[in-house]
Amino acid sequence: MASNDKIQSPRATLIPFISTEEADTMAYPPDALPGARDVETYYGTMRVYEWGPAGGNKVLFVHGDATPCLIFSKIAQGLVDAGYRVMLFDLWGRGYSDTPLGCRHDVRLFASQISLALTSSPLCWLCEDSNPTVAIFSIIAFSLGGPISLAFADTFPSSIRSLVLLGPAGLLRKLPDGYEDQLMLQPELAPSQESLREKVREVLGVASSGPALNILPDRKETAAVKRGPSRVERSFDMGKILQWQFDHHQGHIHSFQDTVRYGPLQKQVDLWGNVCDIIAGRRRPDSALHKSKLLVIFGQDDDIVVGEETTEDILKLLPSSHLQVEYVPGGHRFPYPNSEKITQMILSFWDSKLSVP
Repeated sequence: MASNDKIQSPRATLIPFISTEEADTMAYPPDALPGARDVETYYGTMRVYEWGPAGGNKVLFVHGDATPCLIFSKIAQGLVDAGYRVMLFDLWGRGYSDTPLGCRHDVRLFASQISLALTSSPLCWLCEDSNPTVAIFSIIAFSLGGPISLAFADTFPSSIRSLVLLGPAGLLRKLPDGYEDQLMLQPELAPSQESLREKVREVLGVASSGPALNILPDRKETAAVKRGPSRVERSFDMGKILQWQFDHHQGHIHSFQDTVRYGPLQKQVDLWGNVCDIIAGRRRPDSALHKSKLLVIFGQDDDIVVGEETTEDILKLLPSSHLQVEYVPGGHRFPYPNSEKITQMILSFWDSKLSVP
């Protein structure tokens, strides 16, 4: 089923060539979270995690352009402990998901990946309901995951119960340092692959290489995915995960650069406006998002997605009565260190009356 036009993830290029013991010590071990599965698709193989009560309200997480889905691990477990069913997945070219080739890493590619993740579940996440006002799941998204989720919600608004956006991209007034460099936007001009790799390394802020692994080329074994722990107990170092991904995902540099070039980081006013129109009650009365509220959480010191600027731009599209804005300490990597606080904010938001007259 999978296309040959791809770069495989560490699931196929690394894990079979190292010992189980060494794999378990990596920044992103192959069985990091409960309910792991590798899903074969036309674009390649993608990593999905799903756990929690089968009858619980469902929540999908969509991460950003650099750090894979482990950034949500503690928030997800907090919601599971509150009775929710959660699903996380690694975007193409991140974590244990392959890098598709021959297609742009744009909002269409990533929004369609949501559908692939949902339909891989043993449970029905996109079932038709006899009552069209009863939505099926909520989405929590971070950074690049924001406009990706908005694109999905714009297409399938009757499936979405609630949207929670953490430091969402799409309305950035200024791109992060290095994103507008010529090599990032026109990689074909790079004198060598090494020069492009170095530019991506600078943008990501990682070292030239991290801790070495004892890779045995002649050892290859079948890369079986263990179901992992029953719950999230361990902590992860997001900086070390970025380094591991840069070192060991052979397609990450291409995916990251192509996302910078074609991804929905800026100038997504129409996309934001379409979903804000639903939330404000101006269209799609069949959606549970109709006349609802949007929760947006920012890092107080985030200089990439600046809370004050983004809030100002959202309010041009959405009445203030339909928007709840919260702040937590930290820069753009704020979600993980503030996981407990963010979880409580989300639960309180969902416990409140989401509809607006």
